[in-house]
Amino acid sequence: MRHSLIALVIILGIFIVTTSCKITEGVEKGKAENVTKLSEGDSLSASGKKAAKVMRRLSKAVGSNDWDKMDMWLQELKHGLGFNCVKLYMIENHSVPDEFSELSNKFNSAINKLILCAKKQDVENTDHEFHNIVKSCDACHASYNKDAERLNFSAKGSN
Repeated sequence: MRHSLIALVIILGIFIVTTSCKITEGVEKGKAENVTKLSEGDSLSASGKKAAKVMRRLSKAVGSNDWDKMDMWLQELKHGLGFNCVKLYMIENHSVPDEFSELSNKFNSAINKLILCAKKQDVENTDHEFHNIVKSCDACHASYNKDAERLNFSAKGSN
C-alpha cells in the first residue's frame, strides 16, 4: 500500500510538471507573436521603420521599468537592425563609409549597455543608456539623410 501511494505521488508530480511546462510554452509563444520581425531581406529604410516601432515599444518599457519587455525589444533591435544595418547599407550603396560603420558600432554598444542595465534591473542608469541609444539613432539618421541626398535611396535600393 505504501509503495502504491509513493508511485501515485510520483505520477501526480510528473503530471503537474508536464502540465505547467505546456502552460509556460504557450505564454512564451504568445509573446513571440507580438514581435515585429526585422528581416535581412528588408531595405535599410524598411528596417529602420520597423526599428522605429520597436523603439516606441522599448521607450514604453523603459518608462515603466518593465525589464522583460525591455530585454525583448532590445534583443529585437540588436538582432534585427543592429547586426544588419551595415550590410543593408552596403547592399543599397555597394560600400559603407567609415562614419556609418562607427555609428553602427555606437548603436550596438548602446544597446549592449542597456541590455546589461535591464539584466541588473539598474533603475539609475537605464534612462541614461536609453538616451544614448536615441542619440545614436539620431546621429545615424543624420548621416543616412546626408547620404540620401547624394545617392538615390529607395525602398528597393539605389539606382
